[in-house]
Amino acid sequence: MSGLPKTLSDVYDVVYIDAHGAETPVARQLGDRKAAAELARQAAAERGVGRMVLPGSSKLPNCVCVVPVAPRAA
Repeated sequence: MSGLPKTLSDVYDVVYIDAHGAETPVARQLGDRKAAAELARQAAAERGVGRMVLPGSSKLPNCVCVVPVAPRAA
């Protein structure tokens, strides 16, 4: 087994979206949703903003978001 995730929802990016809608990566290609959510919680607390999981919905400004993504090709 290659160890690569088999579905889109198995890999997550964590991004900070500022009040102007500009995105700053916090972490990429995390294979564990719980770890991604914890990292988002910590980053949101540091920035004093909200957090959420975005399953393809519109991106809200001024939050740290966990975004399901496709795994990168090796």
